[in-house]
Amino acid sequence: MTAPRLLFVCTGNATRSVIAEALVRRDRPDWPVYSAGTWAIPGLPSSRRTLAALESVNVGAPGHRSRTLTAEHLQDIDLAIAFERDHVSYIRARFPEAAPYATTLPRLLMHDAWPLPDLSLDAVRDLPEVDDPAGGDIDDFVECAQRIASDMSVLLARLDAWPTT
Repeated sequence: MTAPRLLFVCTGNATRSVIAEALVRRDRPDWPVYSAGTWAIPGLPSSRRTLAALESVNVGAPGHRSRTLTAEHLQDIDLAIAFERDHVSYIRARFPEAAPYATTLPRLLMHDAWPLPDLSLDAVRDLPEVDDPAGGDIDDFVECAQRIASDMSVLLARLDAWPTT
């Protein structure tokens, strides 16, 4: 069975996508997984709030530096997993070839069959999201990490049955 190739996308590649990538790297170390941000400032290290959030779900992201989403990130992946509908809209507008495999993490949890149903432009407005803890305190970051960890445990179990064709 071929593992799915995953890209996690959030705004700054500073918290949500970093946590999701770290969880996959820990739980499925052989899977190709990456992360990037739609408005990331390249090269920034993780904040103390993100480090606390990572620690709360027993993962680390040593050496992580933020990356801005580019077309190269979207090549050779199976799923671009975003955290907000704006991220999906951004991908669709700037990289239309990636539209069929870009969605939010909560939407992936709503479906348990592959391939995912097509996502119309109108449906993007209704995508469920994972709130950004930016601007919040450490407790907000930890709560976000715990939600992502819970969601990822469900998603990874489903992705274990990823189609090979």
